[in-house]
Amino acid sequence: MSKQVKLTIDGNQISVNADKTILEAARELGKEIPTLCYIKRFDPYASCFMCVVEVEGSSNLLPSCSTKVMDGMKVKTQSAKIDEARKAALELLFSDHIGDCFAPCHVECPTGIDIPGFINEISRDNPEKSIEIIKRSLPFPACLGRVCPAPCESGCRRTLVEDPVSIMNLKRYAADVDLKKPVEERYLPKKQDSTGKKIAVIGAGPSGLAVAYFTQLMGHHAVVFESHAAPGGMIRYGIPSFRLPGSVIDEEVKIIERLGVEFHYNKTVGENIKFGDLIEEYDAVFVGIGAQNASSMRVEGEDAKGVISAIEFLEKVETGEIDNISKKVMVVGGGNSAIDAARTAIRLGVEESGIYYRRSRKEMPAWEFEIKEAEADGVQLNLLTSPTRIEHKNGKVHVNMVKMKLGEPDASGRRRPLPIEGSEYEVVVDTVISAIGQKVSNTGFENSEINLTRWGSIIVDEKTMATNIEGVFSGGDAVLGPDIAVRAAGMGKMAAVSIDQYLRGQEVRGLPELYRVTIGPLDSIPKIVYEKYEKEAPIPMPHLKPSQANSDFREVTLGYSSEQAKKESERCMECGCRGVDKCKFRSYADIWQPESKRFQYGEIRDIYIDDSHPDIVFESNKCITCGNCVRICELDKKCYALAFEKRGFNTVIRPPMKKKLVETSCDGCGKCVEECPTGALVYSTAKISTDLINKNIIKN
Repeated sequence: MSKQVKLTIDGNQISVNADKTILEAARELGKEIPTLCYIKRFDPYASCFMCVVEVEGSSNLLPSCSTKVMDGMKVKTQSAKIDEARKAALELLFSDHIGDCFAPCHVECPTGIDIPGFINEISRDNPEKSIEIIKRSLPFPACLGRVCPAPCESGCRRTLVEDPVSIMNLKRYAADVDLKKPVEERYLPKKQDSTGKKIAVIGAGPSGLAVAYFTQLMGHHAVVFESHAAPGGMIRYGIPSFRLPGSVIDEEVKIIERLGVEFHYNKTVGENIKFGDLIEEYDAVFVGIGAQNASSMRVEGEDAKGVISAIEFLEKVETGEIDNISKKVMVVGGGNSAIDAARTAIRLGVEESGIYYRRSRKEMPAWEFEIKEAEADGVQLNLLTSPTRIEHKNGKVHVNMVKMKLGEPDASGRRRPLPIEGSEYEVVVDTVISAIGQKVSNTGFENSEINLTRWGSIIVDEKTMATNIEGVFSGGDAVLGPDIAVRAAGMGKMAAVSIDQYLRGQEVRGLPELYRVTIGPLDSIPKIVYEKYEKEAPIPMPHLKPSQANSDFREVTLGYSSEQAKKESERCMECGCRGVDKCKFRSYADIWQPESKRFQYGEIRDIYIDDSHPDIVFESNKCITCGNCVRICELDKKCYALAFEKRGFNTVIRPPMKKKLVETSCDGCGKCVEECPTGALVYSTAKISTDLINKNIIKN
């Protein structure tokens, strides 16, 4: 029988065989010491320095994987000194670790959708699985698949080849496939067991719908109070139906209702419900009132007859209060609301619909594709011009205008418009539509204790969405002011996580922030990442012909066919890491939060990607040279498919003699993949997955 020794680990005494290491003894005690290079069946390498511990009597930290136990030994596995050493070890390893933990499109998405994951499923002709992935992050993808400005596409690496992948259109495709099914057959995530807690959600806009959806999935009961007669908020009443049909909103809300969310319409805070009563009656409250008041043009006479805000105009068209309009319309502004109002006027039968904007086309905040579609509809652009005075007389609206020139950039980064002396002129129209901007209305909250900015928006903790009132949270335009719907939905998701933590009596911390590294911005990506791809233009979104489009309010965009969606999905370069779900390296970084660039002073090793083998992909840029794979190939398999090459800093792991992996004796057993602590070695069939947070929110 082996000799037994007694030692103390973190104050706990244990008796183990004398041939054990500290690491093995700690594991017998149920304590997990981190390590990146340890494989139980092999002699320890002690190369990663993550498993270091303090041993009483030793001035240095010792690697627990190779230090044998001794009788009377006293060991600490956790201390400030140990944490500092582990963090430094990670920083040294990260200094030469070049890769993406998560795809840039995923990082840019405000709702955190696993974009590579859902696109991959479309490429496999599996839109049903695709919608499951999407709905872990977003409850109304058919809506945002039509109107989202796609910030995710701005980071798409495909731009280095030609144009970004049409992520928004692919999201819409998966959602539309689901919506074509009967309501009872559409994808519905599984709910957690009921907690008995109730949440009041004020507003059925994007942020409110997201909060209701996620809190309902988390086992709480969400009750939504909406001042309008139908759900959607600004995506219904601020976006015309030819871009986003109300029926699409209704169909996606039906799925939210199937989860058990309760909706009450025509309920307005300050009129037929009181904010204070909701705080008293519900376990938590979310305020998602949006930014539905129009900003002033600051022009004399702007309250004259014949002048209407774009917000009011678009809402009245949606509700049927306006079904025609006079012959000549002036729209003041250059954003998307101005474009929407001008295109709507065309569809109401006006003879002339013109946008008047004080800057040049380059400075217009509206999306370029929207501007082009407006011009195709017949909207006239009148640039570098601004109103100075409005007067209604003789049944017409007379607008004094002045021509502008561009000066130096202002706080927005755009060149400041300056009036040109002596360039005044007059425009006579039937209607002026003001599309200058929107602001939050705090009507109904004036006497509450909720903290507001000087602009009337609600002040929240940026990580938890909590207001200064306990149990009250907010998000979306109520906090940001007028912004894009996808950002409001993302804030709703963040608030839902915080509300769940609050109702379960946990520390309210919001969504966890996962540690990540990236290859870098678009202008610094190594050619090896994208040079193998041939140019292939994105699949254009099918549209109605202009002659059809401006004749009524039919939806202008028609959506992808399955063939078009599959072809577009195949343009995805599958950025991100296939091994991120199992990456010990990244998960340790979550704990010790290393500065990944701290030791990046000199050279970076060349990137070597070997995807020649049918079963295994090797990416040297993610390799930390732990040697696990080399030992497996030598000692387990004796195939010698991977080996150390060069010495010192320049040491790398790759197939010997500069071979490709497929040219070695590798049989694809996968043992090296299973023991790789990073994503350097992965199965070729592994999917890109960047869904670590979302899988913890929806538990099915």
